[in-house]
Amino acid sequence: MVVDGVVLAGGLSSRMMQDKALLYRDKRDMLTFTIELISTLPINELFVSRNDGVGDDASAYQLVSDEVANIGPLGGIYSVVKRSTADALIITPVDLPLLLHDDLLKLVDEGRESQTPVYYAHHYLPLFLPITPQLRHYLEDVAFERIPQRSVHALCSKFNAKQILPSDKERLTNANTPAQWNAVKKLID
Repeated sequence: MVVDGVVLAGGLSSRMMQDKALLYRDKRDMLTFTIELISTLPINELFVSRNDGVGDDASAYQLVSDEVANIGPLGGIYSVVKRSTADALIITPVDLPLLLHDDLLKLVDEGRESQTPVYYAHHYLPLFLPITPQLRHYLEDVAFERIPQRSVHALCSKFNAKQILPSDKERLTNANTPAQWNAVKKLID
């Protein structure tokens, strides 16, 4: 099974009040950290869903802008699925500064074995997502407002995603606000 990697870094970062992808962790911005992390997996190609082109390094990944604006993570996933020739995606957002290689690899391994979408309990991202004709049709319906529920949760429910337990749920902590970022930074430093 061929798997492509996806970094979702195109959000508005409105709660953070600055671009989360450009926050620094270990002398690297979160975009670089996440790209390096997902690049350690057995992936074919790497896509970065980002609308402003910041951090564009065509040699390391393919930069993808949302084809349909303002539909959240599914906009990035939809745009990548239209370009990917892989059998599945391993998708992670740019706002998980404690995430480790093993956390993503576990999703890939479980997904390859079950041939279904796989996510961690209470965290719909990161996500292993097989690319099927049904998924392509669903994302097309979401993009063109034929389906009102535009969430990763709804996608996981629709495709009977497998929920697994994380080795350490703290590593799935999002940093969406300055307070959350400061709390995570204390764990990193």
